[in-house]
Amino acid sequence: GSWQPPQTCPRHQPLVAFRLRVEPPQGVWDDVAASNLDAMCADGTVLLGQGTLAGTWGNWSQPCPTSWRVCGIRTLLEPPQRARDDTGLNDLQLFCCP
Repeated sequence: GSWQPPQTCPRHQPLVAFRLRVEPPQGVWDDVAASNLDAMCADGTVLLGQGTLAGTWGNWSQPCPTSWRVCGIRTLLEPPQRARDDTGLNDLQLFCCP
C-alpha cells in the first residue's frame, strides 16, 4: 500500500468515533480483511477513508461521551501465516479519555 495524506478534525474538534470496512474471508482467493476506515469528529465532520471498496462497512462505533475524545488505539493483527494467506489488520478499537 501507500500512505495517504493526513486528515484532521476541524480546530478544537476531537476524534470521537469510527467505522471500519472489512472484507470477509475469501476462501481460496486473496484475503484483504480491513480495507478502509472513516472517522467522525465531535462536531459531526466525517473524515472519509482513502482505502479500497473491498468488503462492507461495519456500524459506527459508539461515540465518546460528551467532552471526551479518542486517546488510544488498539489493533487486531493476524500473525504471519507462513505458506497461507495473510490478512494483516482485522479489527480496531479506539479508547476514549476525558
